[in-house]
Amino acid sequence: MLCPYCKKEIPDASKFCPNCGSVIVVEKTTKKKRSFVKGPTDGGKGFAAIATALMIFPATLSVAIDLVFHRSDGWSAYVVGALIVAWICSVFPALRITPAPVSALIAMFSILAYISFIISKNAQLVWLYKVGLPLFILAAIFISVDAALLSSGKVKGLHFLSVLSVEIAVYLVAIEATVDTLLFNMVTLRWSIIVACFFISAVALFEAVQYALKLLKNRKGGN
Repeated sequence: MLCPYCKKEIPDASKFCPNCGSVIVVEKTTKKKRSFVKGPTDGGKGFAAIATALMIFPATLSVAIDLVFHRSDGWSAYVVGALIVAWICSVFPALRITPAPVSALIAMFSILAYISFIISKNAQLVWLYKVGLPLFILAAIFISVDAALLSSGKVKGLHFLSVLSVEIAVYLVAIEATVDTLLFNMVTLRWSIIVACFFISAVALFEAVQYALKLLKNRKGGN
């Protein structure tokens, strides 16, 4: 090894340098104990917060629609269950609080539990490919897009809120379209278009504010 003072070659594990006489202090490295459960990473917590916010809205909306029009917890239970499974399969691994194999087992258990719930609830699975599957796939696509945008860092600030507003508007239309197809065998979009207009207006507001902030920042930079 090299002496840290005179930079000359000395025998390994030497306590003194034969060239300059300096005392060689060997730092002992302590091995960190690996814990089974770890704290979530900052990126994982941010992704979890956004994904949870995206899933809470369609879950509560589907329950409200089901209770208002059917006075029961019928098809909304399947939507909520699918969203919970999507959360476990996407957000839980992103948090990295458990090893990857354990996270995979938890995701697999959640899927099996959801399938068991479907079987016990209703033997007819017409709703699955008409409502549950399309909404599940759409939510997974939105979550993947949001994760990619966050990791790339290209979409920040109010621009990301614009993306979320567009996704919510599209998801609302998808919810009404799938429910209409299941109940009436046709698509008659009404309330979702009206509510989606508010989110599209929010996109215009977010982008206008972001543009004004950019102009203000450039003005201050020029001065």
